[in-house]
Amino acid sequence: MDSKIIPLQNMDEFKSSILVEERVAILIFTAEWCQPSLNLVTQMKKELDQQRKRLNQQTGVINIFVVDHEKEGSYQIVKQFAPTTLPYVYLFEKGKYIAQFGGLDVFAMNKLIKKALESSRAL
Repeated sequence: MDSKIIPLQNMDEFKSSILVEERVAILIFTAEWCQPSLNLVTQMKKELDQQRKRLNQQTGVINIFVVDHEKEGSYQIVKQFAPTTLPYVYLFEKGKYIAQFGGLDVFAMNKLIKKALESSRAL
């Protein structure tokens, strides 16, 4: 089973998904007008799924949750995390924040994916 890209519209959805997630999850802040953000979401999913396949899927599925920085309803999530740039990525394990990076940084993305996969294997 491949990772899913799941849009989050408001704080209730955030709380009922990432904070109660019993596994590893990725949260990405984007905006419709920010093409690098949109590209990162697609690139991260593709890389995550490829790496899982290389590991013979010995890790759990890691879903990617996306918050559009400017959509109505996302204000509380944006306020809580205060991303300083777009895209901005957070990694969670069992509802707890464990890593982050900002911008379109392929090295940081690959490092975060590696950490996500390692954390997922340990669960």
